[in-house]
Amino acid sequence: MSGDLSLRRVPLRTIRAHPVRTAVVLVLGLAQAACVFSGLVLVQGARQELSLAERRLGADIVVYPTAALQKINKDDLTMLGTPVECYRERSMLSRMDSNDDIESVSYQIYIADTAADGGRTWIVGYEPQTDFVIAPWLEEGDAAAPGPGVVAGSDVDDAGSGTVTLFGRPWPVTARLARTGSELDRAVLADMDTLGRLIDASLDAGVDTYASLDPHRDYSVALVRVADRGRTQSVVDWINIYVRKVTAVGGGELLTGTASAIRGHSGAIAALAGLAWLVVLAALATAQSMLMNQRRGELRVWRTIGASRATIERVMVHEALVVHAAGACAGVALALPLLAASGPATGGALAPARALPAAGAALLVSLLVGCASTWLTVRRAARALDGQELLTP
Repeated sequence: MSGDLSLRRVPLRTIRAHPVRTAVVLVLGLAQAACVFSGLVLVQGARQELSLAERRLGADIVVYPTAALQKINKDDLTMLGTPVECYRERSMLSRMDSNDDIESVSYQIYIADTAADGGRTWIVGYEPQTDFVIAPWLEEGDAAAPGPGVVAGSDVDDAGSGTVTLFGRPWPVTARLARTGSELDRAVLADMDTLGRLIDASLDAGVDTYASLDPHRDYSVALVRVADRGRTQSVVDWINIYVRKVTAVGGGELLTGTASAIRGHSGAIAALAGLAWLVVLAALATAQSMLMNQRRGELRVWRTIGASRATIERVMVHEALVVHAAGACAGVALALPLLAASGPATGGALAPARALPAAGAALLVSLLVGCASTWLTVRRAARALDGQELLTP
């Protein structure tokens, strides 16, 4: 019993007795954990940013009433929806429900108010429950919803006051759009219930253009997401043949190619990060092995006093565990402020729910590599000593 207690104290005593060697191993553990943690956070951040970029490409297909496309300049047509005053009942698109290649459909309705400068302010009604086009552009994040208020485009001037005036009434701004480069930058968006109240406000203001419009029955454009982007053109052709009085327009090869390039870029980042980790971990393990090889004299002393190979391995692995645990904690603590200073590069991956698993993985990898390299080095050194003893006459 007393022997076991004495052996448990040996690693700590060895650490205190060799401060330089301990410091070197501590720095290696620190660097190892910092590299792993930083790599995980940066890869997660990059993948989130690339995923957001892919989702911001918009719909795969936009479906307009055929009459609407006569009012739209084709150069202004985007896959986010292009405002146009043209309305049809959604029931006319019911046949699209039978196409298994169509993953989801979301509707938008466009009305307009006359701004103070005489220009037109587009009001876009959309469905947050089915939407996949607007949400990725919300500055407050995908989960943000307009609720009883409205979403203001990036160039809506009076939104900075917290309200916008539409049809003579103030409406609270509950979210903002990032700059899209489309007409949505100058538009105001609302869910269908709020759009209904806006239509009532237009009637009170003497505008009867939208009196017969029902936001839950009608549509101006249907935004379509296809399960397999490679089949986008075939779905476009199918809609144009089998769905009457509409015209479907696909994003074409540009949209498909951009999405594929984004996914390829994400995979390349992960592969490069993985390769960098392997190189760093191999270098750190080699350096630690070189340090352990300098302890062969210590191994001889252990064997001289009759310690078994298992005892030596247990003591030295325990020592490595203590030093690498301290180094790993210091490495994560050091990496955190550096990553926070990098700002957008982390893509929100420093949020506690995402950073804690990355920190745990960094600690685990550092401990496993440190202990494994120590154990392997001790075994090799002990075997070498055993061979030398056999050759000694």
